[in-house]
Formats: sequence, structure tokens, C-alpha cells
Amino acid sequence: MNKFNSPISIKKPLMLLLSTLFLYCTSVKETSIKNDNLEMAQSFLDNIITNPEVAKNLLHKDFTFAWMGIIEQGGKIWNRDNLFNEYFKDIIPKILPNGIILKTVDAISDDNGVAIIQEGDAEGKNGEYDNKYVWIFKMKDGLIHSVREYNSDILVATQLYDYKLISLETE
Repeated sequence: MNKFNSPISIKKPLMLLLSTLFLYCTSVKETSIKNDNLEMAQSFLDNIITNPEVAKNLLHKDFTFAWMGIIEQGGKIWNRDNLFNEYFKDIIPKILPNGIILKTVDAISDDNGVAIIQEGDAEGKNGEYDNKYVWIFKMKDGLIHSVREYNSDILVATQLYDYKLISLETE
């Protein structure tokens, strides 16, 4: 047997080929999960007000939502039922009577979650309300497990609620 037909000389290239194939398949699967997570998160945001049943079907049974502000509804934990039956049905229409247009400007995702950055265009109950948002999604069992919403508390307080800004300077 010559050196080209040796079983040892075939093992190294074969192992290299199999390792490369494994890494490629793993990478393709991870990319697919990342894309699926991003599509699911974007679909949730696109449907939360106009098609609540579509959005609700994307949620894990143990889903939680919280707006991370420090006023009014800030920090309150909502579940998959009361988020749609109360928060988006009663609270949001009172403070955003004409609705809101959200435009995604950036996003990042991995196997476990998604972050989406959006700019809003709306008229709040107290005037123009063009906030910027960061939505943090965590995934579990192929569904959205939690969402945390971050934006400007000051803009929410003044344009959606009846807070007034006052100067703390003394004369």
C-alpha cells in the first residue's frame, strides 16, 4: 500500500470535511433561529393593536410584558391575557386616541432573543408624541416569553399623562 492509499491519509481530510460540514449546518440553524426570532418579534409589534389575536398567538403561555418607565403603568407586569384585554384595549387608546405609527430603524437577534429599535409618530392626548423605543424580546420554546419596552419617561409623562415639568432652580 502506498502513502496515497493509506487509511491514515484519508482520515485527516475526511475529519476536516465533516467538521466543516457540522459547523456550517450549526451556523445555518442558528441563523435560521435568529431570523425566525426577529420575524416573530416584528410581527408581534406590527399586530399588537390592529390584529391582537395574531400577536397573542406568538406568545408563550408564561409570557410577561412590562413598560420599564417609572410613572403610571411603569414596571407593572402584564400577562398574555390582560395585555390585550386591558392594556391595549383600554389604557393605550385613552393616551393615544389616534393610534401610533412605529417604524423599525434597527434590530439585532440571536437564538434567545431580539432587540428592536423603533421611532414612533403619534399625537398623544396632550400633544405631539414622537418617542423612540427599544423593545427587548426573550424567547422560549419557539415563542415570545417576555417583552420589555424602554422609551422616554419624560415624553410619556408630559404628552400622554398630565405631568408638568417644573424648574427646581431657586431664585
